[in-house]
Amino acid sequence: MSGLSAMEQTQINLSVGAVVVSNYLSYLTMGIVLCATWTYFSKFPTDRWWLKTLVVFCVSMCIGDTIATGIWSYDWAVANYGNPAALAFTHWASPVEAFLLTTCALTVQLFYASRLWIMSMKNNWILPVVIGCLSILGWCIACWMVHIIATHKLISDLDLLLPVVYIWLGGSLGADVLITSSMIYYLDLSFRRKTQLNHRLPGGIRKLIIRIVECNLLSLLSQAIVIGLFNRSSVGLYFVITDMILAKVYTFSLLVALNCRHSDNGPGTSEGGFSSSRREGGIVELTVLHTSSFPSTRASHIQRETTGDCQDEFDTRLVSSPVV
Repeated sequence: MSGLSAMEQTQINLSVGAVVVSNYLSYLTMGIVLCATWTYFSKFPTDRWWLKTLVVFCVSMCIGDTIATGIWSYDWAVANYGNPAALAFTHWASPVEAFLLTTCALTVQLFYASRLWIMSMKNNWILPVVIGCLSILGWCIACWMVHIIATHKLISDLDLLLPVVYIWLGGSLGADVLITSSMIYYLDLSFRRKTQLNHRLPGGIRKLIIRIVECNLLSLLSQAIVIGLFNRSSVGLYFVITDMILAKVYTFSLLVALNCRHSDNGPGTSEGGFSSSRREGGIVELTVLHTSSFPSTRASHIQRETTGDCQDEFDTRLVSSPVV
């Protein structure tokens, strides 16, 4: 390394260093996604086949993304370390990672668009269509960018992506903004209004809403960072830090939404991942202690009925997968 000039050393730090650090975060987020995936298949073994297929599809893309970026990191940081000539060319993993990322984002955004349509009781079709159009537009632009990266071998050719890359990021960012704001509306504001709950929602449901919104906000933040860092010579390739974790962020958001439901294997649950409370003649039947004749326990019983009803509606609104 002593034979390298200061400019070459800076180039290595801004390219190889960025890819290596991004790859570490990619491995970290991949581990989180795998843990959430294990939780999903453990809690909901009887979920509908299309939900399982959706999860497997997104997780498979995350695994492929992680493998590709891992090879990229090895080639630059080990096989060609200290070789500035190799750093002038784009790695084959770059277009592969971009395609897997955008396809995963499209899949999750369309999933949320369909859920929002069901949450609106199938009345509001304009919002899901707008989200779907923004998502598909972003995916089509991303496919064009993948083609440009694959056919132009030099890192300097990334300038050809401007300003189209900002249109892609803007469309994807707009879809995520609509999804996040709509989830807040339908799962909180509209829910309380329709159930005439002027007070705070039950703590368990509110925590679930917060977790879903937090995941969507994380994807918003990641894309905002990409927009801010892309094509900045002072930061080099450090914009790929969020780029390499975006597929995992989207998949984790999907898994959080699915894992928020009542578990199949937990106590007091039913097949399909929903609440075990049953309605017979308008009466909610819950398992209670024999001491329910005491006033304090009756009050607890009523509270459990209310919370169970809210959770039932929350589960149905979130996934709308009927019990079979």
